[in-house]
Amino acid sequence: MNIIRMGEAAHAGGFKVLREHGYPHYLLLITKTPALFEYEGEWRKAPAGCALLFRPGQRHSYTALGDAYSDFWAHIQSNSLLLYEGFPFGRPIPLAAPERFFALFSVMLGEFFSARRTRESVLSSLCSALVEMLSSEVELKGTLFYSFLSLREDIFRSPECEWTAEGAAARLNLSKGYFHTLYKQYFGTTFLLDVIVSRVQAAEDLLSSSQESVSRIAERCGYLNEEHFIRQFSQFTGTTPHRYRLKLKSQGAGKSSESVREL
Repeated sequence: MNIIRMGEAAHAGGFKVLREHGYPHYLLLITKTPALFEYEGEWRKAPAGCALLFRPGQRHSYTALGDAYSDFWAHIQSNSLLLYEGFPFGRPIPLAAPERFFALFSVMLGEFFSARRTRESVLSSLCSALVEMLSSEVELKGTLFYSFLSLREDIFRSPECEWTAEGAAARLNLSKGYFHTLYKQYFGTTFLLDVIVSRVQAAEDLLSSSQESVSRIAERCGYLNEEHFIRQFSQFTGTTPHRYRLKLKSQGAGKSSESVREL
């Protein structure tokens, strides 16, 4: 697997590509804006955050949908089939978490244009990871993954809610046991641990950005008992909420003193 060239493109509305015979190598696109793609003889809308992988010699035709079009793109050479025969080459694949692909692509771009001795081997490894991620996206289509992902986003967005495994499983119409199994399979962690982490992270934000009391912060993060909050916060951060806030204040004071000395 070898990346011939890659980049990040931005075009004004009216931008259109038509390559009847494609390229002699693979073309990978990760869209950042909505677009129109032609496949199966029809023009179809594709949302931002889609991936498309075209085989060597495969026709590709696409255009902007709106005032602009932008994407990440890579030309990839491989001596063997890059993905399995049944992979939907040339079709938009909506990505569950496109920001993961954007981040990896950005790292790859930095490596591609570098002059480091390890450039080729690092790029090959990163490209393999990207292809594996894309393959996983297709395998997850038609599963409950996206429902689980939406649930997880809600947990971290609203840690103050009364999250229970029973309620979450009911939301997805699953038994509690099967819910726990799938959650661990999809995210590599447990539902309960995610709930706790979301609350501790929210508490850290509030301790650093507000003057609210510890008891009020505990309440805002979904804890009915202040002692329980302090115990869990200490377990995950290694310090109490009060000491965490004092440490932040002392660090801030230190920075202020340094600024004064610089002046």
